[in-house]
Amino acid sequence: MKLNWNTLKVVLVFVVIVVVAFWAVDSIRSRSYSGTDLSFDTSGGTITITNLSDNPAAAQFTSSGSRTFRVSSTIDGVGGASTRVGTGSTRTYQFDFELPSGTSDFTISGGRGVRFVSATDTELQATVNPMSSESRRNTFIAVAVVILGALFYASHVFNHRWLNMFRTGTIAPDASSIPPMTASEAQGRAARSYGDNRANIGD
Repeated sequence: MKLNWNTLKVVLVFVVIVVVAFWAVDSIRSRSYSGTDLSFDTSGGTITITNLSDNPAAAQFTSSGSRTFRVSSTIDGVGGASTRVGTGSTRTYQFDFELPSGTSDFTISGGRGVRFVSATDTELQATVNPMSSESRRNTFIAVAVVILGALFYASHVFNHRWLNMFRTGTIAPDASSIPPMTASEAQGRAARSYGDNRANIGD
């Protein structure tokens, strides 16, 4: 199958659309974890953790980054800034707390590479939303702008001929693909010339 340059450009546009859509879905979708000795990366969204036992479980948020982070939660009295532990290359930031029975929500702000760690035999279930509501909304807007721009460009490549399909039910041919008419085709068949055959009246 022969592909011209315009067709190749449209194919590349749709590849970009698929890649952008996949990135958006992967960035927004939540991650789920469960089990004992639970450990996972957190992010800027909401973290929901369920303690399935009747007893509280020891847990902590920890980071080896160079900045402190803050924790807010739905647990009464649990929240605030992390504490620096150690110095130099072994320095970490930690926030220790007791995870009560039931479901609790957390939000981490600041810091970098923050992880949740619970080295206990308590069965836990967790759901991590990688983005806040505002970040998800901004991501949706950015992706929509990119996809609409890509579709407009693909339509522009073919001179928006798809619009004619809605008007007439058929797609107008590309003007560049119509061969030019020759002079003989434009003029048609030349008229045959005849002499004046009228009889001279009165001869």
